[in-house]
Amino acid sequence: MDRSNRCVVLLHLLLLLHILAAGVGAHVELKEPPPRHSQFSKYYLDNDDVDYNMKSPLGPIVGYPCRNFKAGPTQGTMVAGHPFRVQFDGIANFLGGDCQFAVSYDNGTTFAVIWDKLASCFLDTTDGGYDVPVPDTIPAAKKAVFAWTWISGLGSRSYYMNCADVRIENYGHQEPLTAHELLAVNL
Repeated sequence: MDRSNRCVVLLHLLLLLHILAAGVGAHVELKEPPPRHSQFSKYYLDNDDVDYNMKSPLGPIVGYPCRNFKAGPTQGTMVAGHPFRVQFDGIANFLGGDCQFAVSYDNGTTFAVIWDKLASCFLDTTDGGYDVPVPDTIPAAKKAVFAWTWISGLGSRSYYMNCADVRIENYGHQEPLTAHELLAVNL
């Protein structure tokens, strides 16, 4: 093998190692608002009811929706027409991927997507999160579910999901929320 072929082989090996190393650290969870059974929720910490495996993807054991967790206490408030700050904990270096942010008024039976962050999720966060736009006419609710989902951009394309119980405030004009459903794949 001549020198140029060895360089090409070496470059391919380095690329492969980089991709494999990226997969090791690509686990993320919603930090704010704290999702159901999160270590970032005072309620779940105080009740010794924390799932320390929140960064794992959904699958045969960890189910859809909301990791099969039942509703809990309200962990945040969304306000119509104002950005809703979400923050993450962990490292996501699977070349971005697709995130969706959604709301459910029926405890996770159906979800309406309020913001898609396609292809570049986690590649352009601000201070570890996003300001998710909340529609001006979103219906108010004393209890709703805010969901974050992520499909990694590289590797196994696993499906991640966390859900937080929230209150939605709207003191103006309200309309039924019409939006597309969450894309739920690779479960």
